[in-house]
Amino acid sequence: MEMAGSLATGPTAALAAAKRAIDDGTDGTISAGLDLEARRFAELFATDDQSIGMTSFLRDGPGKATFTGR
Repeated sequence: MEMAGSLATGPTAALAAAKRAIDDGTDGTISAGLDLEARRFAELFATDDQSIGMTSFLRDGPGKATFTGR
């Protein structure tokens, strides 16, 4: 429950992208999986959470951001 709570308040957009990459990439080659991961990672730079996380990390250090899920 503790782990679930920390995941629920974490970067939900990034966690969803990681889950999609895992689900979509398990049947392909390593090369295709790495390409998929890179695309998912790049997509996250258009989210509010990316800006929130980067700003918080630089200002306060890791693990202190409050994410919106957008």
